[in-house]
Amino acid sequence: MSDHSKQKSANSRRSFIVGSGGVLAAAAALTKTTFGGGLERESQLVRASPSTPRYTEHHIPRDGVSLHVEDHGSGKPVLLLHGWPDSSYLWRNQIPFLIANGFRAIAPDQRGFGRSDRPEGVAAYSLQNAVADLVGILDALDIDAADIVAHDWGAAVAWLTATAHPNRVRRLVVLSVPHPLAPYTLRQREMAWYMLFFQFEGIAEAWLQHDNWALFREMLRGNGDIDRYVSDLSRTDALKASLNWYRANLAPRLPGSPPKLPPVEAPTLGIWSSNDHYLDGERMKMSEQFVKAQWRYEQIDDASHWIPLDAPDRLNQLLIEWLG
Repeated sequence: MSDHSKQKSANSRRSFIVGSGGVLAAAAALTKTTFGGGLERESQLVRASPSTPRYTEHHIPRDGVSLHVEDHGSGKPVLLLHGWPDSSYLWRNQIPFLIANGFRAIAPDQRGFGRSDRPEGVAAYSLQNAVADLVGILDALDIDAADIVAHDWGAAVAWLTATAHPNRVRRLVVLSVPHPLAPYTLRQREMAWYMLFFQFEGIAEAWLQHDNWALFREMLRGNGDIDRYVSDLSRTDALKASLNWYRANLAPRLPGSPPKLPPVEAPTLGIWSSNDHYLDGERMKMSEQFVKAQWRYEQIDDASHWIPLDAPDRLNQLLIEWLG
């Protein structure tokens, strides 16, 4: 694995994360970058029982990384993007509902997660690469534009895709994570302590796994698919790959002027949950100023950070209302 993180200075390592510096740098770079093609697609039709819709599993190589993509149903395409430490399995309550309502639900495992490859090196997990993966999936599936529903890191990827490739995003639903330029609040800085902890390569991995993943379980507060996460992240280099998303995009850096980004042109629904212990909903509300098109904010009470699992019926209702 790359020694990128080890080469950071001790002073930088001790700096408090005061903003999404790497995310903003990625956003600035994306406005100046065109991603090339060269994509191929390998598909395997998966047999299904009479009660289960047939779907296709795609293995899409992009830049030497094989991405595993589930492709369910037919109709208007909607791309479902998960975050940390999930996989496409996060959307198990949304996919059948979307299919039943005439959508084609496409759910990739993002690089480093699930059944997708785990490339070496911190730089492989930059948001530029993640956005290129998303565009590459659309290209490989011959989809000009799709609705995007995204959570956590998936939401960060979705925001930047809508900014850099507005012609590829019809309507946008972002869960939990605000627009990258949304001003930081003091509450958000306090909630983001774990992002600094994750920067310590080797140390974070050791502590998260120590004593049967005790700290990891404590951080998740009983929410999400904890046993599944432990099983997935116990595979060789899987935990390091997942933490490299934070190291590539949220490493401490010196203050600087934020980039000037074009407004999001896709109609956007922002959703935040009142029991989210990692992200401040005020920043999601402030995201409205960066959306040129129609904007709607919804708060789901009594749900943790994992909205698709804790409030599936409410989320599904909102999806149909917004994407309908």
